[in-house]
Amino acid sequence: MTRAAATTGTRGAAASWRPHWLTLAGLVTAFVGTFGPFVVAGVDPASVPSGAAATPWVLAMLALAAVAAAHGGPWSLALVTPLALGVGYWAVATQSALPAAGGWGYFATLAGAMVAAAVATGRLGMTELDPATAKPLLRLQRALPAATVPFLLVLVWEGLVVGNRVPKGIFPRVSDVATTLVASWPVLMADAYLTFVQEVLFGFAVGLTTGFLVGAAIAFSRFLKRGFLPLATAFGAVPIVGLAPVLGRALGVDWESKAAVVVIVTFFPVVLNTVQGLTLVDPLRLELLRSYAAKPLEVFFKLRLPNALPYVFNALKVSAVVAIISVIVAEFLILGPPNGLGQRISLSAHRGAFDVVFAAILVSSLISMALYWAISLLERAFTSWHPSSRGS
Repeated sequence: MTRAAATTGTRGAAASWRPHWLTLAGLVTAFVGTFGPFVVAGVDPASVPSGAAATPWVLAMLALAAVAAAHGGPWSLALVTPLALGVGYWAVATQSALPAAGGWGYFATLAGAMVAAAVATGRLGMTELDPATAKPLLRLQRALPAATVPFLLVLVWEGLVVGNRVPKGIFPRVSDVATTLVASWPVLMADAYLTFVQEVLFGFAVGLTTGFLVGAAIAFSRFLKRGFLPLATAFGAVPIVGLAPVLGRALGVDWESKAAVVVIVTFFPVVLNTVQGLTLVDPLRLELLRSYAAKPLEVFFKLRLPNALPYVFNALKVSAVVAIISVIVAEFLILGPPNGLGQRISLSAHRGAFDVVFAAILVSSLISMALYWAISLLERAFTSWHPSSRGS
C-alpha cells in the first residue's frame, strides 16, 4: 500500500470514528423529554408519574446510546438504532396507558428517539467500508436500514395517534389494526382468495397466455404488425377505470368481470413486450443459426424465445402491480356480492371501520409482494443466463 493510500485510509477511518452530533442532539432531546410532562396541562400531576422517575432503565438506554454516538464508529452507530427505537417504544407504551393527550415531554422523547434512530442508521448506511475486512459490518449495513424503517414508521404512526388521542373512527392505531387483523383473519382470507385466486391469478394466466400467442403472431406477420400493433399500443393506454363499469354490465357483477379487468391489464403489456423480444434478436446469432440450416422452429426455441423471456418477465412484473390495483378499483366500481378485498375496503370505509380498511390493505399488500417475489424467482430461474439475473 502506498503512503498516499495509507494516509487516505487513515483519514477515512478517523472521520468515521468522530462523534455524530446530530444523533447526540436527538438523544439529548429524548433525555430532556423524559423529565417533562407526558400529558397536557389540566391533568392532576399526582395521578401521572413522570417517565424518568418510574423508568431508570430508559435513562440507562439513553446514556448507553449517547456513549455510542459520541464514539461514532460503525458498530457504535449500529448499537444506537435499537436503543433509540426501544426508548421510542417505551414512550408510546407509557403514553397509551395515560388518561389524556401527550404533553411536550412525550413528544420530545418520541421525536428525539426517532431522529436519533433514523440519523444513526443513515450515517451507517453512508459509511464507506472495506469489503475485504468488514464483511459482517457490510451485512449489517445492508440489513439495518430495511429492518429499521418499518419500526420507525410504525412507532411514528402509533405515537402520533396515541399522543393526540385520535378516535379510531377517524384514524386507527397500529395496535387497533393488528387486533382487527387477528380477529377478522378468516373473513379477510376468504376475501383474499376471491380477489387473488379467482380474479387476479385466473386473469393473469389468461392474459399471459393470450398475450404471448398474439404477440408471437404479430412478430411473424407483417400485416398484423402494421395493422394490429398500433391498435394494441393505443388500447393499452385506455384507463381501466372507464372500462370497469362496462365490463360489469357486459359480464355481470360477479368475479368474472373483475377477472376480465386483469386480463386486459395483463394482455397488452405482454403483447408489446413479446413482439419486442421476438424481433429484437442479435443479427449475428440469427445468421449463425441460418448458416447451420436451422429450421424456423429451432430458431424460435433456441434464439427468439430465450431472447423474449426477459421482456415478458418485465411485462409480468409491471402487470402484477397494475393488475392488483385495477382489480381493487374494479371491485369498488362493479357493485356485486360483498366479497373481495376491494368490496371489504369500500364497505368498511363507509361504516367508519378504518381498522378493517387498513387490515384489508395490509393483506392485499402482503399478497401483492408475494406475487411480485414469485415472478422474480421465476425470472431468475428461466433467465439465469441474462446479465440482469447474474448481476442480482
